[in-house]
Amino acid sequence: MFNAYHSEHEMVRYLKRLEQKDMSLVHSMIALGSCTMKLNSTTEMIPITWPELANMHPFAPKEQTEGYQEMFRALTQQLVEITGFDGMSLQPNSGASGEYAGLMAIRAYHQSRGDHHRDVCIIPVSAHGTNPASAAMCSMKIVVVGTDAQGNINIPELTAAVEKHSANLAALMVTYPSTHGVYEDGIKGVCELIHQHGGQVYMDGANMNAQVGLTSPGFIGADVCHLNLHKTFCIPHGGGGPGMGPIGIKAHLMPFMPDHPSAALDGATPNGGKP
Repeated sequence: MFNAYHSEHEMVRYLKRLEQKDMSLVHSMIALGSCTMKLNSTTEMIPITWPELANMHPFAPKEQTEGYQEMFRALTQQLVEITGFDGMSLQPNSGASGEYAGLMAIRAYHQSRGDHHRDVCIIPVSAHGTNPASAAMCSMKIVVVGTDAQGNINIPELTAAVEKHSANLAALMVTYPSTHGVYEDGIKGVCELIHQHGGQVYMDGANMNAQVGLTSPGFIGADVCHLNLHKTFCIPHGGGGPGMGPIGIKAHLMPFMPDHPSAALDGATPNGGKP
């Protein structure tokens, strides 16, 4: 009896030690984990398990993917209306891919105008944490600006940075509402300032769910913005996918959206622009 009792408690202690090795939000901060904090209902995730939906080959003939094309068109039209942009590329498969694709479009836009020297990206400290990494991957020079006591972008510091780098300004990366949870005061004025100095505005869509129904990136003045559809619009996400980070763009950036040679062969309209 003693041995059985002793063994049982040793097993409980062992299981407790295993439990204490687990990482969770009650033990430490988990950086950039907001994807896991949006609740996706089971009924929304069930369709991805259907073979008829999930097992289509990516290069299947266009006439065999009419259902997919209808979904893409409907989704594109809805996102264009919600965001206030002129077109939408559904190709990026995550927010990180969307950031990279959007910045590469901005870079290609500048280069198409002969502005190969425009490589400075201004990023407030209140922007999403992935922004500097994406700018670095696009070979941009990063200039960081601070915030004021209320958490808004420090406008005098931003203005000084913009004027200093005016000739080489490529873009501003801004998150709205900010990572601090603040609806930045004067955000439209910030976008206008960047445009006055020849730059483009990349808006991080990580907090887009706080904009829907109140405003839109296109109205505010952004030129490109990615959407984390697994956050704002509850597509299935987790364990590495499926994720989706489509980018909304203004008309002047549409020629520089990501594409694939097979789309041109099929006669598809790239980037989901308005007719």
